[in-house]
Amino acid sequence: MSASGFQAPGKFKRLVWGFTGRCAVCGKFRLTAPWKIDGPRCDRCDFAIERKEGHFIGAVGMNTIVTFAAALAAVVVTVGVAGPNFSVPKVFAINTFFILLVSAICFPLSKTLWSAIDLNMIALEPGEVDPRYDGLHDTDDPTQ
Repeated sequence: MSASGFQAPGKFKRLVWGFTGRCAVCGKFRLTAPWKIDGPRCDRCDFAIERKEGHFIGAVGMNTIVTFAAALAAVVVTVGVAGPNFSVPKVFAINTFFILLVSAICFPLSKTLWSAIDLNMIALEPGEVDPRYDGLHDTDDPTQ
């Protein structure tokens, strides 16, 4: 626990926060919204969502995997529901709309989730966040 009384979240809680669109450091809700793709810093703890250049390649990869899985599921469901005499243009139009919607909704969440995963792998450096939330960086002292 830091001097300000802030207790750093555990790795699982940090992942849950990332999955729900919260800041991986302080848990602030509504860190990113579907219309706000680039939120450079958290308003509460000053955590840089993109910690280094190229950081969000992982988030784009996660979003791509989710979108492709949703595309496969959408094709299987629409063709299964439509039966053997399905209309290709209708199935294509429905699936295109669904896939674009899934991708747009999942991208902001994939950014916060990737930030949480990255924070679980690479600890904060001293001074990377507001000092009140400085309980997440590695120390050489094993008693802390």
